[in-house]
Amino acid sequence: MKYQKCLILSMFFTFPNVVVSQISVNKNSSLVCVEQYCIDKSTYKRRDIPLTPIQIHIDFEVWQILEVVDKDFTISISMIFRAHWEEPRLIGSPKPGEKDKWITVDLDVNILYILNLNIFIGTLGIYIKKFHYLKRFINELWVPDVFVYDLKGTKTLKLFTRFAGLYFVNGQKVIYSQQVHVIFWCPMRFNTFPLDTQVCQFKVSSFNNDDTKMTFNTTKVSKTGSWKTKPNTILDYDVEINDLPEKDRNDVTDQFTYSVAGFEMILVRHSLKYLVNQYLPSGLMVIVSWVSFYIPPEVVPGRMGLLVTTFLVLVNIFNSVQNSSPNVSGFSAISSWIIVCVLFVFGALLGYAVILMKKKQLMGQEYKNNLSPQSGHWHGNQLTHIDSGL
Repeated sequence: MKYQKCLILSMFFTFPNVVVSQISVNKNSSLVCVEQYCIDKSTYKRRDIPLTPIQIHIDFEVWQILEVVDKDFTISISMIFRAHWEEPRLIGSPKPGEKDKWITVDLDVNILYILNLNIFIGTLGIYIKKFHYLKRFINELWVPDVFVYDLKGTKTLKLFTRFAGLYFVNGQKVIYSQQVHVIFWCPMRFNTFPLDTQVCQFKVSSFNNDDTKMTFNTTKVSKTGSWKTKPNTILDYDVEINDLPEKDRNDVTDQFTYSVAGFEMILVRHSLKYLVNQYLPSGLMVIVSWVSFYIPPEVVPGRMGLLVTTFLVLVNIFNSVQNSSPNVSGFSAISSWIIVCVLFVFGALLGYAVILMKKKQLMGQEYKNNLSPQSGHWHGNQLTHIDSGL
């Protein structure tokens, strides 16, 4: 047997002039059935839309917001995506007591096709009678060409089998449901970071069929699963999900108008940690710099050390904020705040530099006039007067 297989293969590769002169394919039956429902392969065309226009009803059950990456402008969510539509070309009717009941169809069920092949290769007379192949039933059905806007990636989940289901209802409706992890892009704006609120939309439509052929309708948007009971506490946002606004339910292009389904997400950032970790310390640094006005101007090391140290701490906070903040054109709210704090401390440092310069001028005048200091070590009365005047 092994020798015969090798002989046949060698004939295909060894004799380039050998051609297939006759191939005939005969199927035993044109009906393909699962449970009590069938499709007739002789009339059922997978590429043909069942109805025109056909309504695709979409349910979105969001299980969890997995991640929001500000620097990548992406959102990762885990949800159950469910689509249902009418399919009048199904053959069959519900059994007694099964009206409006979802009849489960195994997604991994395979249909065995047996093809009778008569193959004659030249004059050699090699004959192969039967050829078997398997095909998944769902690949025989028409399904909508769903397009996800701003999609970056998806991940289907599987343990022993896929987390998905195919159902028939009354022999007229098809329902497809699947749990999926979706990563999509959102045009976020961070000019008011960390006091910002982002509005993102998850939208689906048809890739090839406009609203004259296919319409999408959002029938359900809900929080479910772990998010409903235990929200993701490590997220930087408080997330609210709403229906898609009416103005965004159509995508108008130069040539066509496409029907759109989806939902809107409102992300309100948790700003308390930024107020405590960055706003409060930087504000306190400014107040500490004001303490330098009560230090006698002749105490140069103490006053200068306080101001320089405060200035360097604020610069370090600013660099840290810039590295951890999302991308923004210009400056964000927290960057502007820290820049103002740096300018306050720099103003105090510059004011003390003016005092020292004025001291040097006074010392030069008294040296020329051969006058002795009035009080203190470095002309305390005049310098104190200058300091208070600034």
